[in-house]
Amino acid sequence: MAMGTTDLNTDRLWLWQGRRLRNGPKPQLRYGWPWVAVLATLVEDIKMALGVSLGICTAFGDGKPFISLNGPDKRKKTGTSDLVPFNCTAGPFSSRNLSFNWLKDNNELPASAPELVPISNVSFYVTSKAWVPLIKQDILSQITCEVTHEDLDEPLTMTINLSHVILVVPTVKITKEPPGIHDHAHQRVTLTCHVNHFYPPIRQLTWTKNNNKMLTVEHLQNTRNSDGTYSLKHTLQEDAMSDESTFSCWVFQSDQPPLWVNITLGAQHPTKGRGRKDYANHLEGPLQRYSPGTSIQLKYTSSELPTRQVTVTWLKNNHSLLQTQTHVLSSGKGYNVTSSVLVPLERSDILSSVLCRVEHKSSVVFQKVITLDQYLRVPPAVRVSQSSALSSLVTVTCHVQRFYPQNVYLTWLVDCHVLKRLEQPTPKRNKDGSYTLEILQSINTSLQRPDQVLTCKVEHEAQPPIQASIIFSAPSYITSKAVGSLSSEKSIHIFVAFLLCFKLLLVVSALATYMYKRWSL
Repeated sequence: MAMGTTDLNTDRLWLWQGRRLRNGPKPQLRYGWPWVAVLATLVEDIKMALGVSLGICTAFGDGKPFISLNGPDKRKKTGTSDLVPFNCTAGPFSSRNLSFNWLKDNNELPASAPELVPISNVSFYVTSKAWVPLIKQDILSQITCEVTHEDLDEPLTMTINLSHVILVVPTVKITKEPPGIHDHAHQRVTLTCHVNHFYPPIRQLTWTKNNNKMLTVEHLQNTRNSDGTYSLKHTLQEDAMSDESTFSCWVFQSDQPPLWVNITLGAQHPTKGRGRKDYANHLEGPLQRYSPGTSIQLKYTSSELPTRQVTVTWLKNNHSLLQTQTHVLSSGKGYNVTSSVLVPLERSDILSSVLCRVEHKSSVVFQKVITLDQYLRVPPAVRVSQSSALSSLVTVTCHVQRFYPQNVYLTWLVDCHVLKRLEQPTPKRNKDGSYTLEILQSINTSLQRPDQVLTCKVEHEAQPPIQASIIFSAPSYITSKAVGSLSSEKSIHIFVAFLLCFKLLLVVSALATYMYKRWSL
């Protein structure tokens, strides 16, 4: 018997959550190999399901028309000749009698002609793109996309605040105030780092001396200017030295390379008092933060010691550190000492410290404590939960747990569209020094489409965002799952397993049908 072919699913449109998966002719399935096409669609479905766990958002869904407006993934600098693209998508629609209108504040913007994206023979989505030059004053501006269609009672509109995509680079300078004259033996120089007109707020500033890290400041007081930008200043007092020294102020903004400015103080000649000599001690650590599980290097240097009888001791929380190296080398004028230690970082090290003690002939000539929180970055764990719903109004809570330092950016999204963005939420300090944040969002489930996804996205320390989601699978209940973090993939795996079981059931049914027909012949 020659096996013929049949055209299965003749009117089926290949969709995933409203998106067209493939174009072209309908699939032709042979009776002898029905599982081939089923497995092909199984592979497609698994890819799409795994796409959810990787944070790939699906913006298309069934139901009444919607609109989405997307800007750049990263902040863009102002004052350049580059144009920043914004993309607007709306649909589904069944007729082409529509118009796009782009606005920057109340002014119309030039934009590309609408482009139709068919999803069936009778319906389509429509997209349009606009390009905007960014200037510093745009911090207070908005971009709006408006779509008018004959099927709509009122236009669809979506707005993005340009403050979410704009980057204003600051100007940085250091000023110096002369030391007082009342005590020449203990003169102090006052240095002030001025950081002016920037956006978004700056979270970290570091002082260095002769390329050695001195101080990192995190809780900076940013002052808002009338044009929406910020300014700040930080003051450092330092003892006047007998040698020439270069001080630097480093500013870290968003995910950009740091900015810095230097000032060199000329040689000073204060009156020397009797007693112990200053041997130019320097203690430095890394200029950036690291995650738990890595090790950082701390380094001590000193010069012109009169003898080799030097002992350097490193203690972490009063316990001796093992991986230390100390070298004493002759320099002609004396002896130079270099000592380094590798310190493993743990999540519990936010309140930990390292002591460096230097002894010369049994006398302590240098001792300093370094806190490890300035080198530690603890990423948050993110999950979402909901309150028990007595009506269609439920409260969804985003739990951002045990992170450090405290600055996070949190965004609520509905099917990849920004619902609300919180620039500087205030977290609660835990006993171990970490921070915890809980943000509540009220949702009317009766207004949500089936399978609509609500996502809480958290950005921390310019690292890849961590996010968790819930799915409104029915008006009466919500399915919760996390996205984009290793600790929350279990529900995604259950979902994929369900798809596999369903598709395997189809394969078995197809095989049974095939075998029955063959035996009947």
